[in-house]
Amino acid sequence: MRRWLFYFEIGWRDLVRLWPTTQHHVIIVAGICLPILMLLGLKRGHVESLRQDLITSPTGRQITFWSAQKGELLRRTTLDQLTRELPSVDVVIPETQRLVRLVSQVDEQSLEVDSVTLFATRKGDPLLSQLGINSPNPGAHEVILGQAVADQLKVKSGDPVDVVIARGRGEQSENATVKCQVSAIMPTDEHAASIGYADLNLLDQFDAYGRGFRVPDLGWASSRVAAADTYSGYLIFCETGNPLTENDHRFLADRGFITEECTDSPPLPIEDLLTQGFREKLIIYSARTALSRSGSRGRLRIAPSEISEATESDDIIIPWNEPCVRNVGDAPFMMVGLSMPRRTWLREYFRVPALAFDYEANPFTGHMGEGDHSAGVLKWPLDGKISFDLELPNAEPPAERNAPDNTNPIDSPNPSDGLPETQAVAPKTLVVPANLLSWVQQYGEGGVEYDPAIHLFVAKQEPSIYDRARLYARTIDDVPAVVTGLANRGFAVMSETGRITEIHNQDDSLQLLVWVVGVGVFLFGIVTVISVLMDSTDRKRVSIGILRVMGMSRSGVFISILLRAAAIGAAAALLSLLCGLALGLVLSWTPPIDQHWLSWKPIVSVAITRSDLVLVASGAMLCCGMGAIPPAWKASRLDPFDAIVEGRFR
Repeated sequence: MRRWLFYFEIGWRDLVRLWPTTQHHVIIVAGICLPILMLLGLKRGHVESLRQDLITSPTGRQITFWSAQKGELLRRTTLDQLTRELPSVDVVIPETQRLVRLVSQVDEQSLEVDSVTLFATRKGDPLLSQLGINSPNPGAHEVILGQAVADQLKVKSGDPVDVVIARGRGEQSENATVKCQVSAIMPTDEHAASIGYADLNLLDQFDAYGRGFRVPDLGWASSRVAAADTYSGYLIFCETGNPLTENDHRFLADRGFITEECTDSPPLPIEDLLTQGFREKLIIYSARTALSRSGSRGRLRIAPSEISEATESDDIIIPWNEPCVRNVGDAPFMMVGLSMPRRTWLREYFRVPALAFDYEANPFTGHMGEGDHSAGVLKWPLDGKISFDLELPNAEPPAERNAPDNTNPIDSPNPSDGLPETQAVAPKTLVVPANLLSWVQQYGEGGVEYDPAIHLFVAKQEPSIYDRARLYARTIDDVPAVVTGLANRGFAVMSETGRITEIHNQDDSLQLLVWVVGVGVFLFGIVTVISVLMDSTDRKRVSIGILRVMGMSRSGVFISILLRAAAIGAAAALLSLLCGLALGLVLSWTPPIDQHWLSWKPIVSVAITRSDLVLVASGAMLCCGMGAIPPAWKASRLDPFDAIVEGRFR
């Protein structure tokens, strides 16, 4: 043990005695280790933060897609389903927009911007989050305005503005207004850019209004365009001497119609409305399709004139829907839709020729059946809350014709059979235009809605269909999997996959660069230490020879040189770590804003971890240790007498 302490003392004295040389060795090793430490710190700090910015960049993880030939239509339900089913999806936002007019009131002065494009956004929109702006809450009456628009309106965040939406053209144009709050103002690249953002739910309501639908949440009525009338079939009337020809039957069959003669049992209440003995003069056909027989989905929209003009016989075709029985007050009514041309030979076969309506009649008009000619207004209930007014003008009394047949309507199959026993009476016949009965039946099936503001049945609001949408994956690493999922569902996809591949390649190249530089510096450091210590050892050949003559063993020489190298490595590690930490603080330091002369200084994040400190310190020790082995081995193998003699002649 005493011998080992002696060896350590010799090595320490050698370090102190040759202090300038020792400093030189420490600086060389520290200069080798410091670049490695800084490179590791930059990799974990600045480079990693840049990579995270790229990974979470909205443009990098954005995927634009739209429906292709095999893809689904982009509805809200489709987007929500994609969000749930695709891997690592952050948010899906349709790329839809609406042109609006904005109006603000500032100091009793009205300011407006005519054409502002509002783009759709949703909660958590990365594009807005990148600007530090929170997206409006779902359904909130809030807008985010571009700086140029806000300047023209002289508004700031929190101020109210009126959003005006227009639809129609010329005399048919109309406007609707909703008051919204400016939730944020965003910078725009172009000073005159008239753009803004609104929540998708609110923008869908703007779009629905523009397409003519009713928007009950905002109190906006639908446009004055009636819903399309549909029918379960058609009744074809021919006179006895002029029935449908074989070509007519073939024409109807080619178009999917199933034609059946129903002269003996026409649908209710046609038999009661026709004159006595009509079976001797008329032939009645029923024309329906397989789909129209199966239910409401197959209802027909073909105009009767399109069929009658293509047939050879002199027929009259009227659209037909099954009558609707409803209690109005305490009395049951059977609503029958009956429309035909204003001037036609078929009217002569009705007991009341004016009972049937022409195709241009007011749809909200009704005629009571034979025997009831009272005028007034009838409230027809649609459901428990909604009803509409039906005008009942004085009907023309029946002309003097043959006495009606003795057939009692109650003796025939009666639509009131399904009513409770307390109401089991024959319902009053109420004849209305065919399109009104069609709307009433579609309303019951959920196909149309009634807008009391304009007293009209209108098309039910359809879900918005978007041209395309932008999807954001959670990171750019998730983009390829999401793109594959969208492509498998038949969507056309456009994404930054090439840029993502480039980012990954750059990251891999940077990792390789760290290893190449680190290993290269370490190897060259070992070579440098070997050269320096070898030269230092050669200069001390005489001293080593004298120590060997005095009894120092070869292992003692070897160990003393290793201990000296270890001390140099420890000092170099400490110096490099202190310099690295100080340099990291300087690079990360943010100069005060008022110090303009320091504005040139870049801010670089350097993250030096404990593992980096241990790694660099171990590297310094290992570098000195491995670099000292060849000189120590050479010194331990010196012949002492040769070394002394050689030293005398130098």
